[in-house]
Amino acid sequence: MKFGRRIQEESDTIQMAPLIDIVFLTLIFFMVSTVYGALEREVDVKLPTASSGQQEERTQGEIYINIRGDGGIVVNERTMELEELQSVLNRIAEYFPGGAVIIRGDHGVPLGRVIQVMDCCRKADIQDIAFAVVEQEAQGGKT
Repeated sequence: MKFGRRIQEESDTIQMAPLIDIVFLTLIFFMVSTVYGALEREVDVKLPTASSGQQEERTQGEIYINIRGDGGIVVNERTMELEELQSVLNRIAEYFPGGAVIIRGDHGVPLGRVIQVMDCCRKADIQDIAFAVVEQEAQGGKT
C-alpha cells in the first residue's frame, strides 16, 4: 500500500481574463480623460496671440473658464452667470486647494468681464490664474 500524498504540479500560466479586463479599463480611462480635456477647449473662442505662448501640462483641480465674444461664461460646456461661477469656484477651492484657473477669453472680450471673472477667483481664494493664448507662429505671424 502506498500512503504517500499525490503532488500536483502547479502550472505557471497567466490568467488572461483579468489581464484583458485591466487593459480595457486602462484604455477606457485614457479615452474618457482625453475627451474631457478636448471638450473644454472646443468652445467657440478666438484666442488672442502672444509670442511667449506655450502649452502647459494639466494639473489636478485645474479648470478652464471660457469667455465668449458676447461676454458669456462657459465652464464644461455649460453657460453660467457670475453667481453660479462663484459657487463652482468655491467648491473647486474647497476640494482642490491650490488649484489653477485658466481663462480662455475671446480676443474681443471687454477687459471688465475678465476682471469680473478674476474677482470671482480671488473671492474663492484661487491664486494660480493663467490666460490662454495662441502662439503668433501658429497664427501665421499675425498680431
